[in-house]
Amino acid sequence: MDLRKLSCFIRVAELGSFSQAAQTLDQSQSVVSRQVRQLEQDLGQTLLKRNGRGVTLTSAGRQLLEHGKGILRQVEITEQALRSGDGTYKGKVTVGMPPTLGKLLTVGLVTDFFAEFPGCSLAISENLTYWIQKRLILGELDFALLYNPLPNSNLKYQLLWTEKLCLIAPANSPIAGQNIVSLQELGRYPIIIPNRQQMLRNLVEIECARHDVALNVVMEIDTVSSMLGLVARGFGYAVLPANALDVDYRPDGLTAVPLAPAILNRVVLATSTQHQLPSLAQRTLELLLQQNIIKQRLS
Repeated sequence: MDLRKLSCFIRVAELGSFSQAAQTLDQSQSVVSRQVRQLEQDLGQTLLKRNGRGVTLTSAGRQLLEHGKGILRQVEITEQALRSGDGTYKGKVTVGMPPTLGKLLTVGLVTDFFAEFPGCSLAISENLTYWIQKRLILGELDFALLYNPLPNSNLKYQLLWTEKLCLIAPANSPIAGQNIVSLQELGRYPIIIPNRQQMLRNLVEIECARHDVALNVVMEIDTVSSMLGLVARGFGYAVLPANALDVDYRPDGLTAVPLAPAILNRVVLATSTQHQLPSLAQRTLELLLQQNIIKQRLS
């Protein structure tokens, strides 16, 4: 497979437009179109459906996009390893983590990374554990922090710490004065929670089912900042780690009340069993684990 053709296809697929892809690739639209057409001929598959508004992916195109980005990332890692034969750090590191952890760790990691590697690149992807785990398996990420990941033979896990989940409530609500909220009580409150692709949702529902508690889910919201904003405005309550309130950019007037029995949220470091971690990524991982926020939780 020609990597230039694959790169052109991925850019067109991501942008949904030949003209926009050509601009970002600094090539003519005819050249980009020809590269993608030749790739389709090489594979014997139609990858894109052309229309007046741009392009959409066929089933084969979706599969190639999913795997193609990982292929290009692994080629990039190989090139970096060859260029780094003199012992110097070169290249790019890609890290994934859920938004809650990203708000705590991203600024510190970026600061430490560029202080040590000013000539290198760092990409941090914040998304739900489900999507971060999928990208790590496909080889698009070097390593990731995950919440409660499902077992997978392609990944190696290291438990970093556990944290108790809390009921996030307005500070002026009656519940705010309690020391704990029992799981039996939890069913009485309108709950704002992510969809079932997020591991935290599955964790909460499994524990509630074990104690014969039916959740009153009134909204499914995937972003923590939006969940907190809705709780602050009285639309319901959220079940999140207490560190969701540890960031600077959050609504005022919220409190976290621990649940009992405790529901433990597992924070896991994940790496691939299929690809060796490049030296730059290994050093970046060490910088991440040296952050005070993580060291406090590991001590």
